[in-house]
Amino acid sequence: MEFRLLGPVTVVQGGVPVALKSAKAVELLAVLLLAPGYRASHAGIMRFLWPDQEPNANRIRQYFHHLRESIPEVVRPNDRGFCQIHVSPGDIDYGRFLGFRQAANAFENPATRLKELRSALTEWHGTPLEDLPGREFEQKRTELIAEHRNAVADCVLAELESGEAHAALERADWALARWPEHEKLVRLKMRCLVDLGRHDQVEPLLADWERRSGRPAVHLLLHGGARPGSAPPGSSPAAAAPTRLRQLPMHQPALIGRQSQVEQVLSTLLGRTVGRNRIAVLTGMPGVGKTALAMWAASLIGHHFPDGILYVDLGGFSLGEPLRHGAVLARFLNDLGVRPSTPTMDGMVSAYLTALADRSVLLILDNARDDEHVRPLLPGPGTSAAIVTSRRQMHGLAIRQAVDSIDLAPLGDEEAAELLRDRLGDDRMGAALAFVDDVVKHCGGVPLALSIMAARIAERPRALATMVRELREARTRLPSLDLGSENLSVSLLLDGSCRQLSAPAARFLRHLAVLPGPSISWEALRSLEPEDITGASNAFDELVRMSLVIEQDSGRYALHDLIRVHAGESAHRLHGEEGVRVVERVLRFLLHQAWACDRRLAPDRGLPIGAAPDLRVVAPATASEAMVWFETEYPTLTSAVELAAKYGLHRYAWLLPMVLVTFQWRSGRHLDALKHLGQALEAARRVSGPADVAMVHRMLGGTHRSLTDLPRATGELRRAVRVSQDDGDVLGAALGRHILGVLLRESGAPGEALEHFTEALSAFEQLGDPLGRGAALNGIGCARYDLGQFDAGLDYCKRSLALLDGTDDVNGLAYLLFSVGRIRLAMGDLETASADLERARALYASLAYASREARTLVWLADTLRSADRIGEADRAIDRARTLLRESGEGDLDMAVEKMRCLP
Repeated sequence: MEFRLLGPVTVVQGGVPVALKSAKAVELLAVLLLAPGYRASHAGIMRFLWPDQEPNANRIRQYFHHLRESIPEVVRPNDRGFCQIHVSPGDIDYGRFLGFRQAANAFENPATRLKELRSALTEWHGTPLEDLPGREFEQKRTELIAEHRNAVADCVLAELESGEAHAALERADWALARWPEHEKLVRLKMRCLVDLGRHDQVEPLLADWERRSGRPAVHLLLHGGARPGSAPPGSSPAAAAPTRLRQLPMHQPALIGRQSQVEQVLSTLLGRTVGRNRIAVLTGMPGVGKTALAMWAASLIGHHFPDGILYVDLGGFSLGEPLRHGAVLARFLNDLGVRPSTPTMDGMVSAYLTALADRSVLLILDNARDDEHVRPLLPGPGTSAAIVTSRRQMHGLAIRQAVDSIDLAPLGDEEAAELLRDRLGDDRMGAALAFVDDVVKHCGGVPLALSIMAARIAERPRALATMVRELREARTRLPSLDLGSENLSVSLLLDGSCRQLSAPAARFLRHLAVLPGPSISWEALRSLEPEDITGASNAFDELVRMSLVIEQDSGRYALHDLIRVHAGESAHRLHGEEGVRVVERVLRFLLHQAWACDRRLAPDRGLPIGAAPDLRVVAPATASEAMVWFETEYPTLTSAVELAAKYGLHRYAWLLPMVLVTFQWRSGRHLDALKHLGQALEAARRVSGPADVAMVHRMLGGTHRSLTDLPRATGELRRAVRVSQDDGDVLGAALGRHILGVLLRESGAPGEALEHFTEALSAFEQLGDPLGRGAALNGIGCARYDLGQFDAGLDYCKRSLALLDGTDDVNGLAYLLFSVGRIRLAMGDLETASADLERARALYASLAYASREARTLVWLADTLRSADRIGEADRAIDRARTLLRESGEGDLDMAVEKMRCLP
């Protein structure tokens, strides 16, 4: 006969359950099977079956009689005040369970112990004493469950010790599903995970246990699993570390470049950087080489730290959760052989700092999320040191811990090519030489990107052309820089950074991705969020701190090309109304700021741009300042022209080239002007009127003229005049005729030029336009000069001078003085001619109009030489040659002669 308590209470005989006559008989049997010697007093029976009632021997005898009727073989006669049954431990599942456990404890061999424990656990069939009511049975049930739980834990341990980690983990999971707050089981599962190499699952396990139990889990990570208060007083080393700690990851490739940064890190770690602790913080965009530099520096300086090197990847920007302080502290304390007296967080920090103060250890704290993620792990005063790497700038550590912050920029082109050569080897580099510039350019100096491309080229050298083609295209660039794992994928690394952004910063980054140019000013950035300047500023600061936006020395800001492409992929939805709105805001600012500068260069030009009182536009004080602004913003402005065309913003597509053209002429960018004005003409025809279309034709004519393509220049100007005449635009026709007159003079047709100048003068007089009259009179004077009519020419020029002198048309006045100087030189009035030419030169210099200044200097030198002022003449011609050289002229003698021969 068999009795079962470790599940529903049942009696089995010959494999068939024996029915007991009543529920109370079942309860009485359970009491007797659990009692010592299977004999229970009436008082004890009453506590289980009828608690809080007076003893009643008759009632007990009644149910004991029921037992005798059901299982007479084991029931003994009533003993005064007691009931007893006759069974052996082997007849009861609980007895067998205890026997197997006792046997297991007697064996030292893990495999033998495991066999006994597995046998013990087979005796369990459910909840012990199932459905038996009352607090006494509930208490006994709790005790039995605890025995079961402890036996399961012992079995998990035996499985681990027998090398059956998978079975141990499966059993631990089963147990924790039933007893999730049990500390010993959590510790055993953690050991299973470690033995199986599943270290990434330890942190989530402990976090879940902390959440369920409401207790800290850090002590579970310490060797010995000490509970708070269980260790002896004091936080002293339990034992010296058995070997010198060497936790640097596997051999790293040679570090290319970064020599100055390496020297700075070494100086800081050795305590030689004034005003800084022995902590170096390396920051920068994903893939820029922070970890590589840290490893390289550690390998160079490791011998200065006799107690070794500790390394941890904190996982601050990884796909999973970052490592918590407690886990890292516990691991480091274990590595150092230190056991804190109170393994709370404060106790561990105290023991950790004390241990580092007594040792000379180099810590490498890689991939930290932010200041607070790494602060408790930093060494205090002493000879220990630390290298921290993070994508986030750590200003708080610089202020409070006096760390030495080193921000890493991408490699330059030469260093990037050298890294490529190092990874490929000379033979493969030679085969890839034709594509190296493309690879370097589109990897943007990011070492990880370059290393990925080198690995792909080495694996499939015959597919090199295809790889480079994919790298050139923005839509396939990031997929081509992905080797399938988080640490070997530029895109996944950037994902990790972007996940940490606030919603406003993430939106601002998407907006930046669609903006024009390689860099942008803060004033232009403000235009993105005109209704919330403070919010925009905060979002932008967050992007800078996250190393996603580069703050340049010039006070401008830039997105690395790979970040722009990545952000652009998530911004594809901005091509709707929001995208157009973002682009238009920036284009509007750039247009108004460029126009403010263009009016300083060409104050007589009128454009239908209008006022923008809501924008913070800064008007330059001088033409030189305007030229500097254009030079700085030029890549952004040219990209803005393309962006306007891409988004179909035709107003900006024609007005931006128009505010650019003066600068382009004066800086020798005539081919750019020709391209942009061609786009402007198409856009103006779509959204503007004939007067504006004629203006674009005039600018095209002027550009062709500067490129010495006189036939095309003449054609554009004649079209401009015709469009204006057909529209009844007197001013437009006059402007066209004036420029056409200039072109005809330069073509050697002063007579025809004189006709156009005269018609233009009549129109300007009709319109009451003094600047136009001044320009036309100067044109007539020059045409008379070309015809050899010097007196008449000088008279017209003097009339022009009376109109232009003192106006804002500095360029027109400079050209007029140049014309007067040449006429007076022809008339032999050398002193006055040189004075006029010098004044013209000074005005051109103030305009930063280098080509016109050089031309004036050539004529001034000839005038001074004719006046026998040789030294001044030599200085003038030397200055002219310098300006021409700076403008990109190669053959200076030819360039000087060309300036001398221009009409």
